[in-house]
Amino acid sequence: MLTHNGNAPAVHRTVAEAIAARLRDEIRSGELPAGARLRLVELGERFGVSTTPVRDALAMLAREGLVVGQPQRGFEVFRPTVEDLEENYEMRIALESLATRRAATRLTGEDLAELRRLLDAMGRLDLDAADEYIALNAEFHGRIYAAAGRPRLTALIQDLRAATTAYLTIFATHQPSAADTQQEHEAILAALEARDPDRAADAMAAHLHHTVDVGRRSLAADTAKG
Repeated sequence: MLTHNGNAPAVHRTVAEAIAARLRDEIRSGELPAGARLRLVELGERFGVSTTPVRDALAMLAREGLVVGQPQRGFEVFRPTVEDLEENYEMRIALESLATRRAATRLTGEDLAELRRLLDAMGRLDLDAADEYIALNAEFHGRIYAAAGRPRLTALIQDLRAATTAYLTIFATHQPSAADTQQEHEAILAALEARDPDRAADAMAAHLHHTVDVGRRSLAADTAKG
């Protein structure tokens, strides 16, 4: 049987990824609400598979911050909190500003052209293209951080960004327009094009501070509704 990187069978990996994708969509859409229990046996029966790929799928989602728990104790859909959001962004602001500062003098002309292409593509998207916007946004930020030339720093940032996946639906619901974010990205790119490390780091920090402010207000609004 073919293997994936010498470890789990490729077919098993594909099944686990398919299950993770389905559950991810249901969590983001709210079909699986915060706090919903995710039982291995029940999910296995639902998807017509053993509990092994289900367990692996839930482990993937746990790394993204969408579910919490352990195989022995069970999993549940993550409950977003202001405290968790603030802690994550406190670290992200420090690390992403550092990476942006370093990238300002290391980005190539090709990097800058690609950042402009990504930013223009984001600006042309319709409001209902949230998934595409999220993907382009991740590429935009990832291109900047990769240019910092610090692989471990980039890996830490990627882990922290992945852990805020649970908040993406909240952000989209309470900030349907991306106009402010687009302006913030423009400010970041302008500073990078000017090769100004301090200005670029400050622009990135301002962008992330605004994002966490939106998240804080969004969570407060959702709590009030509940």
